[in-house]
Amino acid sequence: MYKLIALDVNGTLLNDRKEISPEVKDAVKRAKKAGLKIALCTERSYDALIKVIHDLGVGNVDYAICFNGALVKDTKTHATLSRVNLTKDDLVYLYQMGEHIACSVHFDDEHSIYTPNQHIGKYTVQEAYYNDAPLQYRNIYDMPEKFIPAKAIFSAEKTKLENGIKKLPKEFFHRFHALKSGPNFFEILNSTASKGNALHGLCERIGIDSSHVLAIGDEENDLSMLAYAGTSVAMDNAVPAVKKIASDSTASNNQNGVAAAIEKHIFNS
Repeated sequence: MYKLIALDVNGTLLNDRKEISPEVKDAVKRAKKAGLKIALCTERSYDALIKVIHDLGVGNVDYAICFNGALVKDTKTHATLSRVNLTKDDLVYLYQMGEHIACSVHFDDEHSIYTPNQHIGKYTVQEAYYNDAPLQYRNIYDMPEKFIPAKAIFSAEKTKLENGIKKLPKEFFHRFHALKSGPNFFEILNSTASKGNALHGLCERIGIDSSHVLAIGDEENDLSMLAYAGTSVAMDNAVPAVKKIASDSTASNNQNGVAAAIEKHIFNS
């Protein structure tokens, strides 16, 4: 019997218009009414997730796994349940790596985004827009003392970003947990941060075994979450790696795939 549903947000819960369809809202509401816990798992900040939570219905969401697992919040009390960050030394190193691979870089904390690039990349601007976060330029050696980001992002056009990632040294991937969250975004986190680790820690905290977790996702940043869950579902619009690891599949985010998955696994299993 399932006790928790872990839902990715972009490309899964939201359709391509960044909306939650009435069918998906109804399915989540019914699952919550049936006694399941609902956790939204996203690369977004918590501030940026508030609107999504309100769209679903505040009472229908229990937990928020943000920044790809670097931050976990109780959505009822807004209490921070866990958090892992990057360090000041990491920021300088990542700025230098961004210059080396000729990609824009920016850093996110709970409430703001900073970039050390004087010529601010368009995908950095896009990230700030979608997160509804203030975006500021600051020299890498003059970052605010209290600014401790949860993640960094390299961004560029798809081919340029892919070529840049190939230039990163091996030590980079030992030092950080890094993964793509979309064709133009490469996210860099503390080495212990992932959606899977965050979901694991949350389930241990609230006493739910992984076999009782249903997880639904579409992108590379969902792989660890899907691997942890007892049942994993890939959206039809998912990348090949997600479809390969998932134990089941559903319709796309534009065809109410989340609603179909909940109906199949929660109410018709």
